Amino acid sequence: MNETGEIALLPENYSDKVFAILLGLADGATHARDDIDPGATEILPLYLADGLLEALEWANDGVASDEAACMWLAALRGYNKLTGSFPDNAPQPLDRWIDKEFARVEIFETIHPGDPLNLAGLDSKDMGQPGRPTGPGADSAGVLPRAAIAALLGRVPVSTTATLARSAAFLTHDAQAAETGIAAAKIIRSAMEQGEDAAAQWPSLLEPLEGTAAQALREIVDRISAGIGLSPAAAYNAYFAENEPEQAEDESDIDAVPAASAEAEAARDPEVDAYAVALLSAIHGSDAVGERPASALDDIISELHDRWMALLV
Repeated sequence: MNETGEIALLPENYSDKVFAILLGLADGATHARDDIDPGATEILPLYLADGLLEALEWANDGVASDEAACMWLAALRGYNKLTGSFPDNAPQPLDRWIDKEFARVEIFETIHPGDPLNLAGLDSKDMGQPGRPTGPGADSAGVLPRAAIAALLGRVPVSTTATLARSAAFLTHDAQAAETGIAAAKIIRSAMEQGEDAAAQWPSLLEPLEGTAAQALREIVDRISAGIGLSPAAAYNAYFAENEPEQAEDESDIDAVPAASAEAEAARDPEVDAYAVALLSAIHGSDAVGERPASALDDIISELHDRWMALLV
């Protein structure tokens, strides 16, 4: 049921958009790093998605569950994957299918670090929540990728999406970032449901926000809004082209390449680009990432999508 009491329907092309958003998180982060190895930026949101999946599994069996706690326990498993251990005195949840699949992922050099505030906030025996944040004062773009996960749950009121996004943000960040996470989730959800038409609603969601994460979200929305009306591939290319540094007029092409590449790498944030490509995917579906290279996480993403859809359809 939705907030008006009507039976809620899944958005058109829901399955395709869920798959595309999950792929988009990995693609955006990979594009930003320009490296095939996966990183914490996309790994943590995939674990949080598995946490929501576990809550759905309990609900499907007729057992009430705490979605925030399920996401936290999943995040702790992600923390263990990224650091090699659980936080001191924190719960040590049992492995699930995603842990076994991650053990099979081939890493060529290293798992890339993500926003350090994410691991810092999880490094606690307690679950971060409103009034008791484990990352007091923390505000960064690291809350954005997980907001896309909070938006994936279909057939629920928008208030439920906001609750999930708030809970996910407070696992590592504080109130200001949580408000941005809520807006980021609502933006993804609106794009899933309305496509490009949703862009008209985004300024009102952004207007009251403040802080570092809010500024990052505004810049993403501005760039993607500028590409409304373009083909999916062109919109993707337009987003990333706007992040490329301009070549100085007095530099030759050869001389400019190393400096430009270094500047582009320094200017690009995997957390930001992961959310941005997820938003493009929410608008356009899998066409937004149709030309993406294969990812080391593709098998996990495919399995996660299949398990998700089995419970939602």
